[in-house]
Amino acid sequence: MPISFTQLTGAATLEGSLRWQVRHSILAAEYCLERAQEAVYSLLRVREMVTRAPGTILTGATTITLPTRMLEPISVWRTGEWKGEINLLDQQHFEERLGEDDTSTPYEGTPTEATYDATTLYLNTKADQDYAYRVWYIGAPALLTSLAPSNSVTDRYGHIIEAMALHYAWADRQDNDAKANAALEKAMGFITKANEEADMFRQSIRTEAYWSN
Repeated sequence: MPISFTQLTGAATLEGSLRWQVRHSILAAEYCLERAQEAVYSLLRVREMVTRAPGTILTGATTITLPTRMLEPISVWRTGEWKGEINLLDQQHFEERLGEDDTSTPYEGTPTEATYDATTLYLNTKADQDYAYRVWYIGAPALLTSLAPSNSVTDRYGHIIEAMALHYAWADRQDNDAKANAALEKAMGFITKANEEADMFRQSIRTEAYWSN
């Protein structure tokens, strides 16, 4: 059975709950689960975290605000009549190729390249018209709640969330370092395996596309 917020944060009498597993009825289970999710999502990179978001680059814009809870961009595309990829560059190459006026404003044109920081995508031009776009990215799912007790990641990788939550649960007991470390090691092993499988799948897609006629 997939794990859920309801199960993991249940009372010590509920089989499978964090409180039941560590035999600690006053465990801060909700806090442990929140910490576990943030830790896992910072490391996990799987298909269930791939997200697509559309938007519009307005005339005169030089930036795009990135989606909240985005961890890593995958690709950005102009869509519709002006379809084409907006190539993502590192900051060094972006600055070397950026053309701008004496006010440090990029010249007008069609955005074809960009770089980014934590919240913003910086375009290599000042948009000369409105451009529809799509961004593909790795996103962290919203944290589980009683109203949203599961998601696509927990449906497939619930064992990772549970193992990491047990790490924080045993650490919360303060006298179980060995069990806390064992749970962390298990969680990290699960994450490594899931990422390797996801990488192999992505590579197989690229290989097939490259060699197809």
